Amino acid sequence: MSAMKMYQAPRTLEEVMRAAGETGATIFAGGTDLMPRWSKEIVPRPAAVVDIKAIEGLSGIEVTDGEICIGACTLMSGLDESAALRRAAPILAEAASRIACPQIRNRATLGGNLCNASPAADTAVPLIALDAVVDVAAPGRAGATSREVSITDFFQGPGKTALEPGEVLTRVRFKRPAAVATWAWEKFGTRPAMEIAVASVGVIVEASDGVIERARVAYGSVAPTPLRGHGAEAALVGRRLTDETIGGCVAAARGEISPISDVRASAGYRREMVGVMLRRMLEDARGG
Repeated sequence: MSAMKMYQAPRTLEEVMRAAGETGATIFAGGTDLMPRWSKEIVPRPAAVVDIKAIEGLSGIEVTDGEICIGACTLMSGLDESAALRRAAPILAEAASRIACPQIRNRATLGGNLCNASPAADTAVPLIALDAVVDVAAPGRAGATSREVSITDFFQGPGKTALEPGEVLTRVRFKRPAAVATWAWEKFGTRPAMEIAVASVGVIVEASDGVIERARVAYGSVAPTPLRGHGAEAALVGRRLTDETIGGCVAAARGEISPISDVRASAGYRREMVGVMLRRMLEDARGG
C-alpha cells in the first residue's frame, strides 16, 4: 500500500484549496473517521492529504448575545468543556460530551463530524434543532469566497454533503436560544458512548403562559440524513403540552421518519425508540 503525501499545516485557506485542487488531496483535520476507513480499505486511500488544523480562525467558540460561531476544527472536547457554550447552547455541548471516548473527543472535530455526513452524526441533531448554518469557503480568482448553507441542506445523503470540489467547511453558526427555551437531546445505543446511535432525538421548545410558540425537533439514525421533524413541530406549536398534544407529536414523528433495519436494530425498533425518547422529553418539559 503506497504512502500518502501530507501537506503539513498550510497557513491559509487559499493554500489548502490550491493544494487540494492541484493534487486531488483529501482535507484532513482529526481523522477519527478517515483513518479507520483507510486502514480497513472501506474507502480508497488518497494520494495526498492536506492538514488544516493550524489554519487561523478554524478553531474556537465565540459566544455573543445574539449568535454563536464555532470553527470547523474545534475539538469535541472543546465543545464539551466550554462553559460559555454550556450556558448558551447546552444541547450541543451535551451531544459532544457523549461522542466516543475522551481520547477520540480530544482528536475529533466538529467539522469532521458533519462532513462525514453520517445519518448518526451526534452533533447534527442538536445543530438542526438550533437552526444552524455552515459557512463554506470556495476558491475564487481574487481569493477565497464564502457561501452559507443551512444545516439541513448541507446533508445530501449518507456520506454526501453540499460541498463542491475544492470547498472547505470553515465554521458553524446559529442564533443563541432564548433564555426561556427548554431543550433535550438523547441517543440510544447498547452502550452510552462508544457506539453509533441506534436512534437519536433533539428537541428545543419555547413557551409563553404554557403555550408553545416555537418548536424544533430533529432525529438521527432514522433516515438517509439527519432529519428535521417538521410534522412533529407542527403538532406542538400553538398548543399546550397535554397528553393529547404529546401523543399527536409522537405519532407525527413516527410517521415522518424512514428508518432501516440493519445489524444494530430493526426499522420498527428504531421507530419505537424515537417515540419513547420524544415522549419522555416532552413529559419532562411539561413537568411530569
